[in-house]
Amino acid sequence: MQLAVACAPALRPMRRPVSFAMTQAIRAVRPFAGPVLDVYAAVQPSGDKNLLARPEFKAMFIDDLLNGSRTQMGAALTDPVLFTRDWGFALSDVQVPVRWWHGDADHIVPFAHGQHCVDRLPDATPAVIDGESHLGGLGIVLDVLASIPDIGVDVDPLGDTSTGS
Repeated sequence: MQLAVACAPALRPMRRPVSFAMTQAIRAVRPFAGPVLDVYAAVQPSGDKNLLARPEFKAMFIDDLLNGSRTQMGAALTDPVLFTRDWGFALSDVQVPVRWWHGDADHIVPFAHGQHCVDRLPDATPAVIDGESHLGGLGIVLDVLASIPDIGVDVDPLGDTSTGS
């Protein structure tokens, strides 16, 4: 968070051109995406490394980086700016049940930050993913989805959600 506060003033005016440059760099390495991701994975914590070694996950990750959206890297550069702004609500104002899945070895969003948020949410349950890092929730997505009925959220076929009765 301290890094976001320090970088936000410089990122505000620079995030679009830097995002564009990063997106172009990613597109330039498209033919080498697999080996480049392997190099990235080699320096990641074991949980992320294991996920990135799975062929189907690796293919999804590469596709998301190369084709995810028209702004691609914009989100990663906008996050630090948004972290330093008022969101228009406090976590204590959230009135729906929250299950907060977080890897205890997350090197991108520290586990302590997740606990900080959970402590401020009135109806939150932490779900610690032992030994996992930042991508850990993606490796257990079926467990995450299966837990939704347990927290009282009904999902209808049209995509509307409401708290259960």
